[in-house]
Amino acid sequence: MTEDEKVGQRITRARKEAGLTQQQLAAVLGVSRPAVAQWEKGRTSPSAENLRNVATATGKPLIYFFTGSGVKTDEFDEAPKMRGQVPLISWVQAGAWTEAFCPVGDDLEYYPAPPTCGPRAFGLRVRGESMIEVYPPGTLIFVDPDVEPVSGDDVVVQCEQHGGAEATFKRYIIEPGVGPMLKVLNKDWREQYMDFTEDCRIIGVVMAQMTLRRQ
Repeated sequence: MTEDEKVGQRITRARKEAGLTQQQLAAVLGVSRPAVAQWEKGRTSPSAENLRNVATATGKPLIYFFTGSGVKTDEFDEAPKMRGQVPLISWVQAGAWTEAFCPVGDDLEYYPAPPTCGPRAFGLRVRGESMIEVYPPGTLIFVDPDVEPVSGDDVVVQCEQHGGAEATFKRYIIEPGVGPMLKVLNKDWREQYMDFTEDCRIIGVVMAQMTLRRQ
């Protein structure tokens, strides 16, 4: 058995022990599912960065993939654990998200929840270019509705005067003596700031992001 095949077997074992499918692991890493399948078969080998990300996603120490054994836990920081699944919802559903409305179902896509997200977190796929400096269109953002926003957080917000039922996505800014505002991150955007008025409701705080290379 070649070294690539041994590493591939360990990736397969670590993925299954973490409760992840090949598609879910690929989504976390930002690679294609066939790429993960090729690694697991030992036909290709992951880059050093991808292997480190596999270790993080599966909760294994990096050395495991080279030797098949663990190491003393006091020698390495513990890898964050992936907890549960996050539904990918629409911007209209996000605008309706409340304590009483938390859409779930077999018709939704699900992704592994980042370690920073709580049990009611959800995912959104970025549309438009108002936040393109940090979040290009197609970026998957993970939003936690149970986190209290602070100035500088990127938030999903619903404002009746700025678009009705659909949610929008901006940076939350509080300036002393001025009050809260919403800021776009596209430097070429005509209006850089929006008023955070009484009809605005913050739905959740962006806790993580993932760029999908293939959708």
